[in-house]
Amino acid sequence: MIKIKSICKFHLPQILILILILGMITCSGLTISDTKPLPKGFVYIERSNLIVLPVQPRKILYCSYTHSFIVLDNVKNMLYRIDGKGKILQHIGEFGFAEGLFVHISDFAVDSFGNIFAVDDVANVVVQFDDFGQFVNSFTPMEVTEPELIAVQDTGELLIYDSFSNQVFCFTKKNDIRFKFGKFNLNHPQKICTALEVSYIADAGINSIFIIDNFGGLLQKISPLQAIIDITSTKNFYYYIDNETSLYVARRMSFEPLLLGKISSEIKNIKPTSIIAFDSSLGVLEGNKLHVLQLIAN
Repeated sequence: MIKIKSICKFHLPQILILILILGMITCSGLTISDTKPLPKGFVYIERSNLIVLPVQPRKILYCSYTHSFIVLDNVKNMLYRIDGKGKILQHIGEFGFAEGLFVHISDFAVDSFGNIFAVDDVANVVVQFDDFGQFVNSFTPMEVTEPELIAVQDTGELLIYDSFSNQVFCFTKKNDIRFKFGKFNLNHPQKICTALEVSYIADAGINSIFIIDNFGGLLQKISPLQAIIDITSTKNFYYYIDNETSLYVARRMSFEPLLLGKISSEIKNIKPTSIIAFDSSLGVLEGNKLHVLQLIAN
């Protein structure tokens, strides 16, 4: 017995070090999205959680870098920066055919540094503005004929959907094509959004969500039971809402979304057109009203 105790005492420091090393290896394999609490529900208080916008948005995104909303006006086809109270702070870009101007914006995206990328499907160009809303650059994406959708990966590379070839092109920062996806998979994509190391393509034609990695590889295809209205994402999670106003959430690489509940149970007679995730909230767009849901993690 004395011998066994002495051996255990001798090896105890080595055993503790081994446990520590194993713990470090295990933790190093985890990412922020693996450890961040998954939302379990949401709450809504009408007076404090409603933003009335001065325009009719076709699309709205939240810019975490400038703490403002970027809105594409559906009527005038113009980009605006709007604050959390619904006040227009800035008009971004102008109509025209010269460099830095646009004829018709089909889609836009915002990166983590506040840069805005607008796709002009008439002039077939991508116009970039900085976080101050000033023109930076424009380019014609090679091999793209009818650019319709755009998103920015966490690498800073652009994803552009060309409706003519029915493909999503990934362009490097030098505007070279790095990969193509979807020629024989996609039917009628309605939106592209991104998270850490992955991107999501919502396809209205076959009511599916394609999850692809940053190399253009298909990770999974999700087919919800009800028709998808819209999809959005943060760095850690993705969310989607169906035509029954059921709201789902999943970790960035998860293929099994969790039902958070029906938005119509909190906001009666709502007819949402799109959703937008930001911070610990989720905005539900209905006309020019942005309903802000507070997400509950516990």
